[in-house]
Amino acid sequence: MTNDGYQKSILITVDVEDWFQVENLRSVYPQESWDRCESRVRSNTEKILDLFDQYGIKSTFFVLGWTAQKYPDLVRTIHERGHEVASHGHWHTLANMLSKESLRDNAAKSKAILEDITGYQVVGYRAPSFSITQTMLESLRTLGFQYDSSLNDFYLNKRYGQVEGVWNSASEKCMIAKNGLIEIPVSNLKIGRFTLPWAGGGYFRFWPSWLFQRGVARILREKGIYVFYCHPWEIDPAQPRVNGIGMLNGFRHYLNLDKTLTRLQHLFTTFRGERFISCSSYLRLIGLG
Repeated sequence: MTNDGYQKSILITVDVEDWFQVENLRSVYPQESWDRCESRVRSNTEKILDLFDQYGIKSTFFVLGWTAQKYPDLVRTIHERGHEVASHGHWHTLANMLSKESLRDNAAKSKAILEDITGYQVVGYRAPSFSITQTMLESLRTLGFQYDSSLNDFYLNKRYGQVEGVWNSASEKCMIAKNGLIEIPVSNLKIGRFTLPWAGGGYFRFWPSWLFQRGVARILREKGIYVFYCHPWEIDPAQPRVNGIGMLNGFRHYLNLDKTLTRLQHLFTTFRGERFISCSSYLRLIGLG
């Protein structure tokens, strides 16, 4: 626990997708090739579940609809082990690449699949690669989602979406759109007028572990909440190596995969006195659930 006297909230979130479904590998593995790829998502997700059990962490798993449909037992396992199941869309297609109708169908299909598997209402959504759009927020609300967690304000990454003028209120705890949809942004580090990517993913694998933890501690001191994300394939250095994706995409995808699991253990140990909860539990904690 940090030394200012009260427990902070840490939201560890997992985007459940396989190694071949990520945007960095899209040019080599289009959607029509997925059925022919070696799947590693079940074993990698189970390793993450075991790690969370070890540290008493309750998390939100944003599950891709395609993956859930193929491995319903994995979704049931996530739910039965006490974690929140939320939607990551169905095809891992960037929201800003979809028409309004396709976006709505994509979100609705994933929601229905996940609810059929778990028997519980799915209330959370995260767009692939944080590609938030205003149309997406409008569609989610009409489909019955309570919250979204797609806002990443590190705007130098062109995949991340930007929305302006849709928020009715904003605080350190969350943002609320004019249509009532709650937004839980992932956490970045603010230094003066600069925003540094500090929410997880490839950035977690890039920054030195000690430096990353100092940044997390600062975010917790300033906001009382830290929202982190990771993927099952990030703990899997033995996954197939792909050529022809370009130097930048290769760097993003493969950097320090052999160190991710150890770095997660260090992160959880350092902040073991804080409150690790799911997105829905956090909203209930602050009176919005």
